Amino acid sequence: MSLGARAATWQVVSSPNGPRGINELHGVSALTENDVWAVGVSEDTERLHAITLVEHWNGTQWSVVPSPNPSSTQNALNAVAAVSANDVWAVGFAAIGSNPILIEHWDGNAWSVVPNPPSSKPITDLTGLAMIAANDIWAVGIGTVEDELGTATLHWNGTAWSVVPSPNVVPEVDNTLAGVAAVASNDVWAVGTQQPTSLTDPHTLILHWDGSQWSIVPSPNFGGPGVGNHLVGAAAVSASDVWAVGSSEAGPLTEHWDGSRWSVVQNPSGGSEVPVAFYSAVALASNNVWTVGEQRFCSSCGLSQTLTERWNGRKWGIVSSPNVGSDHNELFAADATPGGTLWSVGTVYHYPKQQTLIQRRLP
Repeated sequence: MSLGARAATWQVVSSPNGPRGINELHGVSALTENDVWAVGVSEDTERLHAITLVEHWNGTQWSVVPSPNPSSTQNALNAVAAVSANDVWAVGFAAIGSNPILIEHWDGNAWSVVPNPPSSKPITDLTGLAMIAANDIWAVGIGTVEDELGTATLHWNGTAWSVVPSPNVVPEVDNTLAGVAAVASNDVWAVGTQQPTSLTDPHTLILHWDGSQWSIVPSPNFGGPGVGNHLVGAAAVSASDVWAVGSSEAGPLTEHWDGSRWSVVQNPSGGSEVPVAFYSAVALASNNVWTVGEQRFCSSCGLSQTLTERWNGRKWGIVSSPNVGSDHNELFAADATPGGTLWSVGTVYHYPKQQTLIQRRLP
């Protein structure tokens, strides 16, 4: 993989791998130009045993940083949020106990496991993180409601994590949260998927925190009746400028909150028969929002290439992004430094193995 980056273009930056054959990076948090974190998983090619994978950028190179694994079989990190150089959080999954979520913290010297908060119902996975302040952090994911999947939201108040009640669409088969974005302490958005009954297709699900409670906010779906929709990532510019991204069976999905309602915004990949999915979004300004994911180049063989798109304040446009080799490439997460340097992370196939994929775009 090539080193370095040139202004205004996405470039692959060399990144290490964990000790096992399958390596994926699921989350990234860019604190400064020389302090960026990425998290994911390293597992065997049979996907029977998995360990957490944490990597750090020091301004010159990426390196693997040791991270704990409480489970002897399955451990993974899905999201990371950096507050400061000695205060970084990561969340995910560990197959241990009745509440198999994983919360880890970096104190400037080492990563450690933080005990899970008490929960009346099992929480099975944490998928997203949003940081407002050092004592105001949200994690979202998947819990259980009457033996079905349900939304889960956790909050860090600077001292302890606690489970905060969150609503579900009823009658529900599945309600899940995948991403979260924060404007302020009383303005937080969580996005995901809900399936009202076993005979209906999945629909978008959006929750809002007003400082006191979570509530369901109506959200549209793309493609008409009978078309499945999923929201995976979110990014916020202001109280009246929030984005949610994901996929539908009719094409990629981008939705916008204007302060009053959510609406579907068409993008250049929309309506294509080629499967497209967005997994993450990052907002630098009202006219500079990015989303990353994958677009199939071989539908019959299930192979994808990286996909990045930018909102310029008027429309979405595809921005060329590199791929490693001719096999499967995909991007799972994106973030930006305060100076505007963009980072995206994911995975690339080198059959039968997978290696980490990291890209950078300078301002």
